[in-house]
Amino acid sequence: MKKSLLLALITIPLLLSACNRDSKPTDGSGNPTNGQSIFEVPANILTVTPSVAEELQVESLIPVSGGTLTVTGGDGTTYTLMIPANALTIDTTIRMIPVDELNGMPFGNNPLAVQLEPNGLQFDKFVTLTITPAQPIPAEEQILFGYQGEANHLILAAPIVSSTDIQILMDHFSGYGVTKGLLADIEPVRQRIGGDAEARIRSQIAESLQRERQRQLLGGEPDNSLWESFDPLFKEYEEQVIKPRIAAAGESCAAGRLAMQTVLGYERQRQLLGISEGSSNLFDAGLMGTVATICMQEEYELCRDDHVIHRIIPAWLGLERQYALLGMGEENPQVLQTARGLVEKCLSFELVFESEASFDDGGGGGYSSSVTSTVKTQFSMDEMNIKGTAPLVNTRFEFRTDGCDVENIRGGDTFTLISLIPIPQSNIPEESLGSVVDIKMTYFPGNTSESFTITCEDTPPFTSPPTPLWTGIYLITHQAEMDMTGGGFLVEGWEIFGDEYFAKKEWIFESASDGVVEAGTFKLYHRPK
Repeated sequence: MKKSLLLALITIPLLLSACNRDSKPTDGSGNPTNGQSIFEVPANILTVTPSVAEELQVESLIPVSGGTLTVTGGDGTTYTLMIPANALTIDTTIRMIPVDELNGMPFGNNPLAVQLEPNGLQFDKFVTLTITPAQPIPAEEQILFGYQGEANHLILAAPIVSSTDIQILMDHFSGYGVTKGLLADIEPVRQRIGGDAEARIRSQIAESLQRERQRQLLGGEPDNSLWESFDPLFKEYEEQVIKPRIAAAGESCAAGRLAMQTVLGYERQRQLLGISEGSSNLFDAGLMGTVATICMQEEYELCRDDHVIHRIIPAWLGLERQYALLGMGEENPQVLQTARGLVEKCLSFELVFESEASFDDGGGGGYSSSVTSTVKTQFSMDEMNIKGTAPLVNTRFEFRTDGCDVENIRGGDTFTLISLIPIPQSNIPEESLGSVVDIKMTYFPGNTSESFTITCEDTPPFTSPPTPLWTGIYLITHQAEMDMTGGGFLVEGWEIFGDEYFAKKEWIFESASDGVVEAGTFKLYHRPK
């Protein structure tokens, strides 16, 4: 077997990412035979119960450009996760939590494992987990495993065949590890490994690859017939899994994503293996367009009807990135244009600002001034920002002085919303929509221009020049919120309602020594178009 073929073969388990139909059964070595079907899932599926060391966990925001994260378990075992560039659609917070104890393992002893989160996270490229035990495990006694799903169903994990290190390839998150034992120990429980057909076929191939890795590390030559033993599985996979899923791609976003993920994985593997002749060319721009359209429409409807505002930008950015990586942006620009339009329609808000400020000089004089502004926002695709401007209306102004008549002249300005960023909750559970927990807003309220004319007995009238009297008090009472980097005032700590009346921020500031009081409110309404 050529080196390129051998290296590519290590990723075979990952392309069988959604198989749920009957295929070829296996023998005691994990190779296809004519025995019992691996898709006859038993009732007593193997599960494990991890106990994690929360105090040892590490997390980091991994950018789309990729990164590496390492955690050390209580016994000194290190786990290093390598995420290549373009494996993530958006910057994502990744957590690694060492497993203290793993109950329910039916083979091996002293299992070493790490839990990876967010659970269920999917990758566009394969990521690598390297495990370095504190006490080395002989190559012939390394059994690589994982657990997945809410029930923590036990699976076998795919190794990098050519690596002398303990390295596992994966395309989604759950838990992974290594235990000391013999692959022959799997035989009594083989039929109970894997919670569904997909997991069982992954485990079958992973077991074969583990055997091949051990054989090569012990000095054996590459098995040139290994790929041939899987060929019937792939043929049936295409006919019974991929094609039906393409046919169902337009039924929902979930069905569409599943179809596209399945096809892309399959095509990628064929290319890596150098298989071009007879390629079915199952993937095309039409499938991508179907999936993109239905998924973005579902996200928009969630935004419009349920005010779920934090999901549509990641969905849109993921779509743009997929088109760019596949070089298909020019083939179907209307799909991307429609998606951008839905984002703009979703992220439409109305911000209402009200404030009343007063100054008391302690001798009966002073002034009070009230302002309001209603800002209809717009989302900027270029700046990835929600912003807007509106008149700052000076609704009431009164200047006071003893013994004189005063004519008050109101004067407003412009309120500028510099940026409005919804902050979603972290660690959103799988199958949950999540919610917005705060808002980060930067703004400049504007400079008012109140003036007044004072007429006192035996004194000529005096008219003041336009002066930012309300603004002067606002600057004093909100000086701690000034954000020089953002170019305005920063407001956080909103009360989130999550409905059409989406959020509110109220305050009262008072300085007895300065004689100033200011009270105000921001009200944010979600107005999808």
